[in-house]
Amino acid sequence: MARKQSSSSSSPGLLKLEEQLTCDVCLGFFSDPKTLPCLHSFCQHCLEALPRDKKNEDHIFCPTCRHHTELPKEGVGAFPVAFHLNNLQETYNLMKDAAVFSPAPQEDTCNDHGKPLDVFCEACNTVICVTCLAHNHKHHEYNLVADSYTKHCESLRECLSSVEGKKEALKKVMSALTKREGEIRERGEEVLEEIHEMVEEMTNVLRQSERKLTEQAKKVTDAKLKVLSEQMKSAEKSLSLLEDVANDVEQSLKASIPQQVLRSKKQMMERMSEVTTGINVEKLHPKEKANFVLSKDIKLLHHIGDIVTYSSTALQQCRVKKVGCFERLPKEKNVSFLLSIEAPDSSLLSVPLSSLRCSLLSVSEGHQPIHTIVTTTSTDPGVYRIQCSPSASRYHTVKAQIDDVQTEDVSLVVPINPYLKNIAPLHIIDELHGPWGVAVCNHSNCVIVTENLGQCITILDRDGKKVKSLGGKGGSGDVKFSFPRGLAITPDKFILVSDNHRIQKISMDGYLKASVGEEGNGPLQFNTPYGIAISPITGQVYVADKSNHRIQVLNPDLTFSHSFGSEGSANGQFSYPVGIAIDDQEFVYVTDFKNHRIQKFSSDGEFLDKFGIRGSGPGQLNRPHGIAIDTGATGLVYAVEWANNRISVFTNKGEFVNSFGSEGSSIDQFSAPYGLTFDKDGFLYVCDYNMSRIVVY
Repeated sequence: MARKQSSSSSSPGLLKLEEQLTCDVCLGFFSDPKTLPCLHSFCQHCLEALPRDKKNEDHIFCPTCRHHTELPKEGVGAFPVAFHLNNLQETYNLMKDAAVFSPAPQEDTCNDHGKPLDVFCEACNTVICVTCLAHNHKHHEYNLVADSYTKHCESLRECLSSVEGKKEALKKVMSALTKREGEIRERGEEVLEEIHEMVEEMTNVLRQSERKLTEQAKKVTDAKLKVLSEQMKSAEKSLSLLEDVANDVEQSLKASIPQQVLRSKKQMMERMSEVTTGINVEKLHPKEKANFVLSKDIKLLHHIGDIVTYSSTALQQCRVKKVGCFERLPKEKNVSFLLSIEAPDSSLLSVPLSSLRCSLLSVSEGHQPIHTIVTTTSTDPGVYRIQCSPSASRYHTVKAQIDDVQTEDVSLVVPINPYLKNIAPLHIIDELHGPWGVAVCNHSNCVIVTENLGQCITILDRDGKKVKSLGGKGGSGDVKFSFPRGLAITPDKFILVSDNHRIQKISMDGYLKASVGEEGNGPLQFNTPYGIAISPITGQVYVADKSNHRIQVLNPDLTFSHSFGSEGSANGQFSYPVGIAIDDQEFVYVTDFKNHRIQKFSSDGEFLDKFGIRGSGPGQLNRPHGIAIDTGATGLVYAVEWANNRISVFTNKGEFVNSFGSEGSSIDQFSAPYGLTFDKDGFLYVCDYNMSRIVVY
């Protein structure tokens, strides 16, 4: 019977060391190994060849765990040396040398007969001596060990080739999985950036959409990465199994002991067949793709542009279009606005700045073209910023020239510039009966006025033409008024009106939706309410309760919230508060009529500041009435002075800017001005009560 040869005890140890000394990038032994902050080690030359992060060129990703790592200023070579790997390398070399110089194993002999095992029984799949052949294997098929060894080594090598083939296939799959992982991560980051950039262009109302979309993008990215991670784990497990089988076979073949190879040939063949059959490489190919995008369903996003070749004829058909609102630049005393150039198919035309020249020409005769400075915007290709210094608020013609071709002109109206010395009105809206309060509904593009003497509300278009009246004689709807004064437009497009000791909420067609208040000094009781303002953040309604010398704050559903103020002249006290306005930071400004000042409060009624003293000089006030904030441009505070028949302009810190108007009946004069407001384009509307008109700046 054949004697079993003991296997070398050093072989598994060498294999384990080889595994630990193999770089995961180049799959060779480490060369000058460096350790990353995540404690994974790689060859220095492998780290130098890794692709850099697209956003930060001085960052790389760990090939093993994808940890985001910042490169030292000195480069990859500054990472810590992996001394433990160098020590393992020395240990490996010593163990390998010991294995090479160990004495060759003795040739196997038969335990029963003491003769050499030089015959291989094909039927029994074992090595025997000639005596065993004569006694126990007489009728079996057999060959000399040398002949059988050659034949079966060839068959083992043929089986091994399939193992090697699957190894290479799995390595390619691993590479594809790693690449796809990077693509998904990169695409996930790009989608988050797109979400952020898109939402930043929108108003604060869309912030909730940003959080929702960001969460969706993260969920999609994480879900895809989870599937990919499971595939990678399965692929790594299969690859490790194949490597173990291949290493066992290769070590057996390197042993140079034919009898041992032949003895274990069957088991190795079965093991290789079992392992290769159980691994389906096709199922391990990446299942997930970086195939998710941000669907932008927002019409306000600008067209990104096209590559076009334009001719002189095509340029002559292009037209200039104003985009968005005017902006004022206080320090330069300039205004700026955005314009785009549209092709006949409504697409935006993007031209080099060096080719574009733009000027403004006042419609009035005798004015020279106004020089402009043209720059591009950082976020909107095809949109240009125009900065200029118009001398007055009036109609202008915008002329744009591309190279030597003049595009189609466009008209625009430059709104009020409070920093100019001479401020002239743009036009007037007349034939009103005691206009008191005014508001602009940007949703329906109309101007709404309370006619105190007409006991009605009048709705006008932007050109000043009457659309309809609500209440009064012959007015629409079922609402009735006694002394309509202040008004405001709610976010849901209803009109709030301060009337005789009450606040009424009506629809745009004149039907009463709610009415709160009665005469008194308790919660939800009023004594001659005047100005109304709505918080842009909370939607709460602030009412100047004039003869109660306080401000009442109502919730959006017109229930009582709180009140602040009392009669007096100290900070936070009032003597007939009449006008109220709220800026976009929710600071509350109140005109303190008989104290001849403006007071500034927090949203909860805490006193913050005051400005103005009685008088008619610059920065002085005399019976301030209506108040408005130019929130769309400068944040300046505009206050109507009833006794001085003018409008004074302050910063939100009370610094005097300018004043305009005087007592009289001409277009640039007032007689008892009351309410005022701004529209989204920066135009100012002032109620001139005794002259029965609204003056537009």
